[in-house]
Amino acid sequence: MKLGVVGLGVIGRAVVKAADEGRVPVEIPVAATRSPDKVKDFLAGLENPPCMTDLAGVAQAADVVMEASGGNTVEAICHESFTRGKDVIINSVGALLDRDDLIEEAKRSGSRIFVPSGAIIGLDGLKGASAGSMESVTMTTRKPPESLRGAPYIEAQGIDLDSMDEPTVIFEGTPLEACKAFPANVNVCAAVSFAGIGPRRTKMRVVCDPTVNRNIHEVEAVGEFGRSFIRIENVPSENHRTGILTYLSTFSFLRDRTSTLIVGT
Repeated sequence: MKLGVVGLGVIGRAVVKAADEGRVPVEIPVAATRSPDKVKDFLAGLENPPCMTDLAGVAQAADVVMEASGGNTVEAICHESFTRGKDVIINSVGALLDRDDLIEEAKRSGSRIFVPSGAIIGLDGLKGASAGSMESVTMTTRKPPESLRGAPYIEAQGIDLDSMDEPTVIFEGTPLEACKAFPANVNVCAAVSFAGIGPRRTKMRVVCDPTVNRNIHEVEAVGEFGRSFIRIENVPSENHRTGILTYLSTFSFLRDRTSTLIVGT
C-alpha cells in the first residue's frame, strides 16, 4: 500500500520513520507539510525519504491519504482524496463531528474514512456494546495545565492555568462542544462518541489537574451489555497534547491493513 502523509508533526514523523525502518508494512512515496524547512534534518536521516509535494500531489500519488496536520485541514484533504476515489485516515477526528456532508461525499466516491483509536483504549468493547441498547457514555479527560495551554476555550474564558493548585473541572458538555473548545486537546472524545452513542448523547468532562504529568482518559458506559469502565494514563510525546499511544495505534492500524489474522471488533 502506498500511503501519502499530510503533516509531519509528531504523528506524521513517527509513521514515516516506522515505515522507513520496516516496522509498518506501507510505502510512503509522498508527503506534505506546511513547514518544509523544519523537517529537512528529519528527512535527511531516512533511508527512503518521501518526496515533498502539495496536498493534490499526495492525493494523486498515494493509495491512501493520512491526515496528521490538524482539524483545519481535514475538509481539504477529504475533498482532494475523494475526488480521486482514495481512502483517508483521519487522526483529527473531531473535525468529522457534525460533518455528515464529508461522510456522504466519501460514500458517493466509493472512498472510506478510517479513524485509528488514537489515545484511547476500549473502543472495540464500546462498539460491541453499542450494537445493543445503551443508556449512557461518560468520558472524563484529566490533563496537566501544560497540555491545555493555548486552547481556545482557555483563552476565551480567561482561565489562569498557572494559578490552579488542585484538580479543577473546567468544562462539561458534549463532544461537539468539547472539540470546538479544545480542538487540539480532546479529539479522543470524538472517537469515543463515534464508537458509542454519538456526539450529542455522550457526556464529556475536562479536568485541569496540576498533580498529574500524564494525559488521563476515563470512559464509563452503561447499557444492555452491563457496565464498563476504562482508564488510560498516556505518556505525552514531545508535543504535550499528543500521547505516544496516538501514533502507536496508527502503527497497529496500518499493520492490520495487510494482516491475515485481525483481532478485535
